[in-house]
Amino acid sequence: MPARTHTDRHYEVTVVRDVRIPAGQSDMTLSADLFLPSAAGPVPVLVTVLPYRRDVAALTGSVTERWFAARGYASLLVDIRGTGSSDGAQRPPFDPGDAEDALAAIDWAAGQPWCDGKVGMWGHSYGAMTALRTASCRPAALKAIIAVQGLTDPARDFVHPGGSRGSFSPLGSWGLGNVFNQLLPPLDDYDDPAEQARWYRRLAAPPYLLDMYRHGPGSPVWAQREVDLEAVEVPALCVAGWRDLFGDATIRAYERISGRKRLIAGPWMHVMPQQCPFTPIDFLALARSWWDRWLGDVPNCAEMPPVSVYVQGANERWLEFPDWPPAGTTRLTDLSTWERSEPPEVDPAAGLRSGLWSTPAGLFGQPADQHDDDARSLCYTSLPLAEPLLLCGRPAVEVDHPWPRTSAKLTVVDPLGRSLLISPGLESTVRDRVRIGLNPTTYEVPAGHRLRVVLAPGDFPRVWPETTDPGGRPIARTLVLPVVAPHEGTEIEYPPPEDAIEDIGQEIAGQAVWETTTDLLNERVSLRVAGVTTVRPDETLPRRHVMTVEQDLVATADRLEPEASTVTGVITGTIDIDTGAHITVEVAITATPSALEATGRVTRDGETILDRHWRG
Repeated sequence: MPARTHTDRHYEVTVVRDVRIPAGQSDMTLSADLFLPSAAGPVPVLVTVLPYRRDVAALTGSVTERWFAARGYASLLVDIRGTGSSDGAQRPPFDPGDAEDALAAIDWAAGQPWCDGKVGMWGHSYGAMTALRTASCRPAALKAIIAVQGLTDPARDFVHPGGSRGSFSPLGSWGLGNVFNQLLPPLDDYDDPAEQARWYRRLAAPPYLLDMYRHGPGSPVWAQREVDLEAVEVPALCVAGWRDLFGDATIRAYERISGRKRLIAGPWMHVMPQQCPFTPIDFLALARSWWDRWLGDVPNCAEMPPVSVYVQGANERWLEFPDWPPAGTTRLTDLSTWERSEPPEVDPAAGLRSGLWSTPAGLFGQPADQHDDDARSLCYTSLPLAEPLLLCGRPAVEVDHPWPRTSAKLTVVDPLGRSLLISPGLESTVRDRVRIGLNPTTYEVPAGHRLRVVLAPGDFPRVWPETTDPGGRPIARTLVLPVVAPHEGTEIEYPPPEDAIEDIGQEIAGQAVWETTTDLLNERVSLRVAGVTTVRPDETLPRRHVMTVEQDLVATADRLEPEASTVTGVITGTIDIDTGAHITVEVAITATPSALEATGRVTRDGETILDRHWRG
């Protein structure tokens, strides 16, 4: 077949909803939405496999899939088995069997007359993990992948970070949100008997959050759910965010992948790089170049530079390097020479000032001034730096006599006394000496600023607070810094996003809430994340459903009685189906370090069709 020639031609897009893909059994099919460039002839196809409901994505038009199809790439958005409109029983979260669904979709798509036999796979977050997992199976038709901000070791990266039981993000944010998705009615063919049967099957299934809660830190199931990154041989573009909860995981994937690969790490939170309010880039154009190179045999420089990273802090800029971590100097600093400060009592609830980097909030929640957390933690602070310091790699802190669970953070203190987060780390151990690895970063500390190492017995609301020995205090021995010379690397530019994506549906979002509060009388601190979203599709979409979703999630840490800390939340959705039905879905959670209760209630036109109660 001759090489595909890159052009800037745009195609009309044909959308086929609820395509049924055979999945290994005669009565078992997966549901997918297919986006085809009209009159383009056989083209490569881009596959994304998710547990997040392709019919929900359709309410706002599945704009990313449409964008690729308009530029000559078929796109296939697939519901994982047991989710959305796919048949079968829902697997546990992060199950290796998810790759079976992706392999079925790849095999089916590669054999269709509209496909030239070449397949790319990509995704964000869970979708990135699925792309990496599928690539490790090495299907013949899969030629390249893009993994955007994905996890690869579910326990370490998300559910039980640092070996401690996770709190707000896995349970209150992601876990409860997935219960809500699970209970939502079908949004394509609502009145179809097969869709109704799938819905009722979902209503009876155990939710993801039960599995995450019942399999605690150290459970053998988590090792079984890791991705075999060394087996990934196809060209892989790994996209990381410095303020994303999966930044370490994405860079770890890049480090371990054995095939051709490229790394881009920007100052983003858990959101696609073209959508982040902080230094967005024209990521879709960059992704199209990647597909042109590996699916279209178009000569270009999509794989270069192999490593491009955004420098945070002073003199912000993009730099490219030939390797990660870039060649430099590992600087070891004896922390006994730094100023040590400690409060009468350290805070088991420290962590709220770190923002929402560990929570998949997306568009808001950047770390704030760390001063309040620092004041209740054990700190080591340097003298002002005589010259700028460019960090690029993985810092680490070596600690003697750590708490059973120790948080370590590296911050920079400016001349006004503000403490700004550079990189966090967390480790659970019973050893007398531990090396706590911090998240990878690229950060320039200006001259005249000071570095600070902050130790605390926890990181709330990332993990639950615990009671600590009031007489035991760690000793930070050594700070390990990956340093490169300020003139190292080649400065590059990434263009901002073009205004090329138009929302097909109208999405009306209410005022989002992110707030932290301190109850001085009762020694409690709380985080609240809330908001309202209404989606009203326009006349170009086949379905005219209107959906409003309200959520209110709160994590509260009790400093005096850490075991009384809670995560609570409610998500309520009202769906007006275009056939006339009015459906309400309400899910709620109350979790503590030792117990979990969740409820789900679904009503249709005032009649209760589900009222469930789950216990962890």
